[in-house]
Amino acid sequence: MIRFFYASGSPWAWRVFLALEEKGIAHEAKLLSFSEGDLKKPEYLALNPHGKVPVLTDGSLALYESQAILEYLEDKHPQPPLLPADPAARSLVRIEEIECTTYMSQAFQGLAQLTLFTPQDQHDPKSIAERRADVQVEFARLEARASTRAGEFMMGSTITRADTTWIPFVEIAQRAGAPLPEESTPWLVAWRDRMRLRSSYQASYPPHWRK
Repeated sequence: MIRFFYASGSPWAWRVFLALEEKGIAHEAKLLSFSEGDLKKPEYLALNPHGKVPVLTDGSLALYESQAILEYLEDKHPQPPLLPADPAARSLVRIEEIECTTYMSQAFQGLAQLTLFTPQDQHDPKSIAERRADVQVEFARLEARASTRAGEFMMGSTITRADTTWIPFVEIAQRAGAPLPEESTPWLVAWRDRMRLRSSYQASYPPHWRK
């Protein structure tokens, strides 16, 4: 049995959770708590010495780092695919993953530090506005790329890892104060709404966000 260790709200873990659900892979989801120190306990550090999520175990195999886990799942459970068969198309999906986990992630971290991890009475509106603008630059770039492709998903007519990687970051950016601008990113707004209707999204939605 595959066991998947995650923490509520982590976009890195959520992208793996979405892939598990989209592929219909049987698994046991193990919810960990940041506040209770679950990620720093010896038994968890034995699985991931960095004390981060996600971790996936499959029998005696323990994997960490979301990208490595996703590659493993695609290789071991190729159907239904979240990567195209064509090498060029696969590379374009991987570029979107890098765009999200590198450039978008960097922009988001600056905003999150100011809004999610700073007491509200210490918020600096000017700095927050600047960091929000950084995130919206990445949204504008994504809109320009995705809106030119024919289909309902990020890369065209079929869902891929581009979709399952971007949607967690889009959603957590909104919680940090940077929602998708409806006027300038209409394609992304419609795509986000479609993703929210998928059963994989509902099954993997961060539990503490439901409260």
